[in-house]
Amino acid sequence: MANNINFLLRVIFFCHQRPDRSFYYKGKKFPICARCTGVAVGYLLSTILVILLGLFDLWIIALLILPMAIDGIGQLFGKWTSNNTRRFLTGLPGGIGIIYIFYNIGYQFFLFGQYFGRNL
Repeated sequence: MANNINFLLRVIFFCHQRPDRSFYYKGKKFPICARCTGVAVGYLLSTILVILLGLFDLWIIALLILPMAIDGIGQLFGKWTSNNTRRFLTGLPGGIGIIYIFYNIGYQFFLFGQYFGRNL
């Protein structure tokens, strides 16, 4: 069962699941890395934000995703090595931004459907 969950999380988050980049709780490794944990928490928080705040402008979404992108790309190319706290803290707003991208796309399809339905 645990292997199935780990595989599913790896696919959903495209997570490498490296032990050195993961949080531990009571000696057990989280099934996804610190950045993906932040993204997952961001996904959950974004559902509340969507209800309370509605749509965000695209520039706000870009600002939410930018820290995660900068940190991940800088680490990928060896410019620096992040710690798990930084990975989590950049993944959190990144997860919110990702959900808002999908929310905006869905909303645009909704508006298109309303427009198309009225003009038949």
